[in-house]
Amino acid sequence: MKLTVPANYDLELVPALAQYPVAEVYGKLPGDLVGGGRPSYMGTPLTMTDLGRYAAALQKYGIAFNYLLNSSCQGNREWTRSWQKRFMRLLDTLGNLGIRHVTVSTPFLLEAIKARRPEFTVKVGIYAQVDTPRRAQFWEDLGADAINLESFSINRDFSRLAAIRAAVRCDLQLIANHCCLPNCALQSYHQNGFAHSSDGSRTLFIDYCFLRCSQLRLEDPSLFVKSAWIRPEDLSRYEALGYTTFKLIERGMPSAELLKRVAAYSARRFEGNLAELLLPYCFEQPVRRSRFWILRYFFKPFQLAPHKLWRLLELVRSQGMLFPKQQHPIQIHAAQIPGGFLDAFEDRDCAATDCGSCGYCETISRQAVRIEPEFRRTSLEQFRALRSAMTTGRLW
Repeated sequence: MKLTVPANYDLELVPALAQYPVAEVYGKLPGDLVGGGRPSYMGTPLTMTDLGRYAAALQKYGIAFNYLLNSSCQGNREWTRSWQKRFMRLLDTLGNLGIRHVTVSTPFLLEAIKARRPEFTVKVGIYAQVDTPRRAQFWEDLGADAINLESFSINRDFSRLAAIRAAVRCDLQLIANHCCLPNCALQSYHQNGFAHSSDGSRTLFIDYCFLRCSQLRLEDPSLFVKSAWIRPEDLSRYEALGYTTFKLIERGMPSAELLKRVAAYSARRFEGNLAELLLPYCFEQPVRRSRFWILRYFFKPFQLAPHKLWRLLELVRSQGMLFPKQQHPIQIHAAQIPGGFLDAFEDRDCAATDCGSCGYCETISRQAVRIEPEFRRTSLEQFRALRSAMTTGRLW
């Protein structure tokens, strides 16, 4: 088993990561001309010098750093001479730092890198939505060295996973600890919003999609179970299919939380609250942010009324998103998940199944998922009020 884990750029954490089967650490600058899979305001404050120092520390322990060029859209700027020159300079800068691994999500970038900088190892990101054998073959034929499959939708589709594994020779990676909605209808809109909120344009970005899905999970707690995460105990089932590389999220998380996730998946066992492995927020320790990040990224005169911004920030703070939270109001009790949890998915096509007529995940969620009642009530009030303000235009 190999783990690909997120960077938080804590140099003191590197020796601890080296004690586990960590083959690669991924991350990027908060923003660059390509953009990526998280808005700039979520990025750890970082310079190229910082990045080089961190990559060098990893290399001392035989761990590669993978720089993310995984935006789903470059806004058609990639067809301009100036963008092309800047992109090649970015690749050369990375190469001079000793970084030779990158992740992309668009075919043109893969071909361009392989044609002009063949020394780079290129992985295909999840935003490429590789979820069939044919799509995997397409990317491998373009020259992909590895592919991150569209884990949100197919982690529990074992016949599909087997077919994809048989179709290509390159390494295949699965995200193990996400909690995204299954077959999420928000996905394309969400990833394009991320692309343009991390490409240096500094336009206002309100994460409507994440707020919307967070509200849906509070309204229907069974979605915490329907999300296609992989328990540490179930890694062997995927290894039996030929999957040996697993990606963990979330970038920039506090070191203690990151190490907890790495340790759990390395040990193939976790007892406690699975939400601590799955949720990309609600950490006791604060995450690193740039100075005055709220003013820098959200105070946009003539775009959002400043006094209305606080409604959004208060909701975000109450959830522990972007801010620390001392108590975890969402509990997913690992002990209440049946040992043979995945057996029910062996011959079931969830994408073609009506959840209402099945009830499997709902039954487990009633046993395993607990949300603090007052937190749930007040949170739903806040989410619904904010959503109403956004959709009716009262937020602007």
